[in-house]
Amino acid sequence: MSKPDPLRERGEALARQDADEPLDVVDDQGRPTGVVKSRREVHRDGDLHRAFHLWIVDPEGRVLVQRRSPYKDTGAGKLDVTVGGHLRSGEFWPQALREVEEELGLPVEVTDLHALGTFRSDRRYGDGTNDRELHETFAMRTSRPLAGFRPDPREVDVLYAVPCAAAVALWRDGTPVYAVGRDAHDRPADALLHAGDLIEEGRAETVPALLALVAWADDERASGRVD
Repeated sequence: MSKPDPLRERGEALARQDADEPLDVVDDQGRPTGVVKSRREVHRDGDLHRAFHLWIVDPEGRVLVQRRSPYKDTGAGKLDVTVGGHLRSGEFWPQALREVEEELGLPVEVTDLHALGTFRSDRRYGDGTNDRELHETFAMRTSRPLAGFRPDPREVDVLYAVPCAAAVALWRDGTPVYAVGRDAHDRPADALLHAGDLIEEGRAETVPALLALVAWADDERASGRVD
């Protein structure tokens, strides 16, 4: 008999809990329709719903990219936005800032964020999951170095720092990039990231958000707000 894995058990319990969270079904403009379903149901039925996405840029101007926990129900072990989470029924994006502290141990204020826009996501997975979302997407800078984050291993396996332009090339063209990383147990986890690390179902639709991030970072530098 195999030895119990407490971390796996906690991760799977969290996934079951997440599957029951109530979400608003919305129209194409993101307006609630009045229908509320569980996360499990909207992913089964392909209902459009809202999510919060945050791309964090580190002191060296690199975007932080997470490798999702192997316990996630979709995209397990794949690369993703720095922090992402659903907006529960009745919530607005400021309330989703809890996700940043829960996943990375980083407290964030509303004034830290810059809005990049809302991006449509339609992902159909081989297991029948039909995940259709409107990503309310933001960017922020942090003075915290990579080693200063404390990822929750139930949510995040590794956090990587990737030059912004290289992140665009990775998602858009599949161009490999060597990235500095630290895992959820605070160990070095540098890696050569490649197209096989991406969530293929969401690869193309991630590019516009990354391009918006690069434009924002370039504007920040041009205006002298950062070095």
